[in-house]
Amino acid sequence: MPAPREYGFSDQLVMSQGQSVSKDIIGILISNIPAAVAAYPAHESNDRNGTDWWVELRTGKHLAIDCKVRSTDWTVRNDPQDDLALETWSVMEKQIVGWTRDQNKRTDYVLFFWGDTGRWCLLSFPMLCRVFETKWREWEWQYKTAQQYTPNAGGGYHSQCVFVPRREVWSEIYRQFGGAPA
Repeated sequence: MPAPREYGFSDQLVMSQGQSVSKDIIGILISNIPAAVAAYPAHESNDRNGTDWWVELRTGKHLAIDCKVRSTDWTVRNDPQDDLALETWSVMEKQIVGWTRDQNKRTDYVLFFWGDTGRWCLLSFPMLCRVFETKWREWEWQYKTAQQYTPNAGGGYHSQCVFVPRREVWSEIYRQFGGAPA
């Protein structure tokens, strides 16, 4: 396995918020979430609970959106890969589950956004979490994984994700939630 990439949490937050404050994110959220009337960045304190954006609905209810920004869209490369980076472990050293497996997250939808092309994918987080809960070990074995090292004052930690083809994620959501005969 290659050496883990190294990113500081604040570096990732700046990249995510820098890309996310664009009118593209607002437009995607308002255009694709029924009854949405506004979308605005969440306060930094909401990020650890899984909320990067709030979408206000006509009813006054707010939906929590976790925005996963990747700077490179691998679908336009010579060896195209159309995958979603799904986190298996947030802190490997302490066996803290990744965001995709975290049932305690305050997230309604996950918006994947590729900065260099503007491509996006919007998923229901509860459905994604359930699917990942049942498939992550199989997918970890089947697909490419990568680790990231995040330095901090206490010495840092490693996280890990698996790159699952987007069509496989959607297929599994359909298999689990598509109303199969009893």
